[in-house]
Amino acid sequence: MRYPSMVNYFEESGEETPIIKDENILLPDYVPDGLLHRNAELQGIADAIKPILRKGIPDNLFIHGPSGSGKTSCIRHIMKQLGSYSAAVLPVYVNCWENPTQMAVYNRIIEEMRLPLPRRGLATDEIFARIREYVRNYRKPVLLVLDELDGLRSDKLLYVVSRANEKQLMFGIVGITNNKLLLSKLDSRVRSSLRFSEMEFKEYKEEQLLAILEMRAEKALAPGSYSEKLLTKIARLVENGSARTAIERLWKAAKHAEKSGKQKIMIQHLEDVIQEQPAFKLPEYNLTAEELLIMEILEQGELRSSGLYERFTKKIPKTKRQIRNYLDLLENKGLIESEELEAEGMLRPKVFRRR
Repeated sequence: MRYPSMVNYFEESGEETPIIKDENILLPDYVPDGLLHRNAELQGIADAIKPILRKGIPDNLFIHGPSGSGKTSCIRHIMKQLGSYSAAVLPVYVNCWENPTQMAVYNRIIEEMRLPLPRRGLATDEIFARIREYVRNYRKPVLLVLDELDGLRSDKLLYVVSRANEKQLMFGIVGITNNKLLLSKLDSRVRSSLRFSEMEFKEYKEEQLLAILEMRAEKALAPGSYSEKLLTKIARLVENGSARTAIERLWKAAKHAEKSGKQKIMIQHLEDVIQEQPAFKLPEYNLTAEELLIMEILEQGELRSSGLYERFTKKIPKTKRQIRNYLDLLENKGLIESEELEAEGMLRPKVFRRR
């Protein structure tokens, strides 16, 4: 019997050609020192926050815009600058899809405050009492950034925090979402108390995407490993003006070139990356996995909301409110439409279909 030879697959494949010299610069969480084509938005966020440095009342912000338009990068940049400028404010960043409950958000605030919690655990109101005590004792306002605001399962957190300001406990709130309709769906008491100022982020234009790609490529890639023609094509082909998608495609094309042993990223590497996208990707709308699932479900035909919720939650566990937010986004993008059926008792069910 012939036995297979012992092969070290790392030796067999050899080392990849080092095109990427700093991969972090091409990853989604990277926040550059300077953000191109967002000066007005950065200044607007800073101006809204500034009063909190003087123990004044900040403008609570409701920031909305398409995915990849720089919303999160801008707020992270401002938070970084705020932390460098003054220790008088505690900035707390929370991703609401990762922390969807009132308790989860409170725990993130507690983490930033570095407060110990007993092993037995505390009730939600007890935890918020500790947060209030910290703010009162240290006279340190909290800037609470709620990214992916539509991920929150309840308005109660916003209501409780807004009421705290009435008791001279200073909280500034920045809500970020892709869904511009979300503000109108919040409880009227919350809207009245928080008095959000709206800020819209527009999608990037082609020439703006090119400038962003040039800056990232210069810092992340080896000299001579890419061409202006490549970056121009990426910027031109990116749908919906998403900087995130543009940078991701550059990164993936660079990985392809490295794996094929090339010293330069070719147009073919980019085309391979685009070709690898799932057939039902609808990339021009930059859809999330949840939105894609709804589109796939409705591809089989129209559905009442109850049936849609049932099929959706079998694949991805979300609340009805969260699913409604996705439906609103898809309607706003013109991909689906809804029709309110005749009343059945007190309920007015909807039917959803693809356009």
